[in-house]
Amino acid sequence: MREWHGLAVRDVMKEIGETAATVARAPLLTLQCPAQLPTIVKTRNHDLSTRKEIASPCSSLAVRFAIALRDPSAAMRFQLADRVHRLCQKHGFGFWIADTRPGHRPGNWFEICHADGGRSGLYNGDVKSRQRVGTCLPVTFAGPARIEPAFSIVSFLQRYPQVGVVGCAGTSLADVAFVHLLLSVQGVGVDRLNRILRKLLDERTTSARPRKLLQQLFTRLGLKPDPVEGDGEPDPASDYQTFAGPALLCRPWPAPDSLAVWVSWEIARQDDGVVAPLDCLYRALGQVAPKVAEGTPRLNEVSTVEYLICRATEQSVIRGKAKFAVPKSILRHFSAGSAEPAAAQLCVSLEDAWKAQLESSGVDGVSEVTVAWRESWLGHRTHS
Repeated sequence: MREWHGLAVRDVMKEIGETAATVARAPLLTLQCPAQLPTIVKTRNHDLSTRKEIASPCSSLAVRFAIALRDPSAAMRFQLADRVHRLCQKHGFGFWIADTRPGHRPGNWFEICHADGGRSGLYNGDVKSRQRVGTCLPVTFAGPARIEPAFSIVSFLQRYPQVGVVGCAGTSLADVAFVHLLLSVQGVGVDRLNRILRKLLDERTTSARPRKLLQQLFTRLGLKPDPVEGDGEPDPASDYQTFAGPALLCRPWPAPDSLAVWVSWEIARQDDGVVAPLDCLYRALGQVAPKVAEGTPRLNEVSTVEYLICRATEQSVIRGKAKFAVPKSILRHFSAGSAEPAAAQLCVSLEDAWKAQLESSGVDGVSEVTVAWRESWLGHRTHS
């Protein structure tokens, strides 16, 4: 990951936030980076009989977002899509839109434009932007769920050419919004950043407001902002709280080639409505691999959680969805002579083990328990 990647993600996030605030006049429902790109579909000479699907990597440098539209009209959707499309064409980025037609579940996408695969020409000027990301600073902002704060925070970061965003997660819980950012800081070591950050946070006069705290931190780090017009305008995130650090060393990790495994469930709202299904799922993950081959590491030891979302609905139901990254090396232990691909056999085994754990644990009110290696295949069956 290069420094220019963080600058590109930051600029895309700013455009997304501005589009939601000024065009849709609606808040961002979710914001996620990195994310898995849609499945690659190939055909030979447009012959559907030669159709072949290739799963994309579990984590790609992509921003996935959803806007809570008050006016979900076709005109509004076209207006939003056109604006983001122009940005992607300008930078050479790819752009996909979710398929919202009746009968099409989440995970179906329309490709609007294809990424050119190279570095955007807008980031060729600074040689430093070609260097690898070295220092990352986790920052979380929390405050009232409104339209402008996320856009305001990223707009402020855009004033600093040395600061990018290499990871983000945003969501709202009831009336509180959380924006998590993983900032890349050019030319600043981890030890120095943590030393200055600790000293700043220990001072009683330090403000917890996003702009004030980050401005003080960047000033002490020697980062100079670009001048902008309207610097004295009100800050929409002035009532937000900021939680920062500690800084981390970003180094290449030899992660194994992984397969995305999607899981979903529904459960009647109860005190342990989130914990119980996940606890059973992890026990099931630990059971699948030992059944395949002796000495194989347990899946709950080698799998990583890419993301997890749980939502309480008005029908007193909690709906959950998660994505796991499972090393593809585990697939070789499944039967190669079966008509089903090894990934499908893995998901069937995991789903059966999960259901068995739920039944033996006496968890009530669970339904729609599904495991699949395609997001769009989730929730096709009901388990009660």
